[in-house]
Amino acid sequence: MSATPELEREITLLRTRVAELEQELGFLRTHGTLQQGMRGETLLATVTPATLTVLSSVTGFAAPLAVDSTIIVEMKFSKLNTPVAGSATRRWNWSKPLGWKDKGKRYDLLVLVGEKDPRYPEQYVDDAPYVFFVVPYDRVPEIMTHGRTIGANVQITSNLAKALSSASIALKQFVVPAASVNTLLDGAQPA
Repeated sequence: MSATPELEREITLLRTRVAELEQELGFLRTHGTLQQGMRGETLLATVTPATLTVLSSVTGFAAPLAVDSTIIVEMKFSKLNTPVAGSATRRWNWSKPLGWKDKGKRYDLLVLVGEKDPRYPEQYVDDAPYVFFVVPYDRVPEIMTHGRTIGANVQITSNLAKALSSASIALKQFVVPAASVNTLLDGAQPA
């Protein structure tokens, strides 16, 4: 008995998803620094010789990390989101890059990590399953969308060719390969 066209489509979609997950798993296995730091919506790690702040270790909230005790890095992770149900548009969202109501966070580099959209592989700088943006603190205001209730956020469509807002254009200049982030965080220990 042959499968129905609907079942065939579902099988094809599932095979595609399995392939994507296998690629992601393979990537994480070969990039231990990033794997060790993965925590929910935020990548966290401690980098020798520094440690996470007391706030993070006690509460579990994200905290910046210090690289060689001189560079403070804030890391945020975003899933690939669908802003409007049924829409083909996908984007990444990272909230409160400067803290609650844009106060309280101070760091040297903001590292934004997003799950890649498999529809646009040619737009990304490597074949890692994530896209990485490394933004100096003084440039963060250029990439933010201001919010009234909790503070600003950063968002960009996963189709980088269509990302044309001033904040998106500013953010695109900070795309880096995964290897650059791995090098930045070299020596990370599990949180």
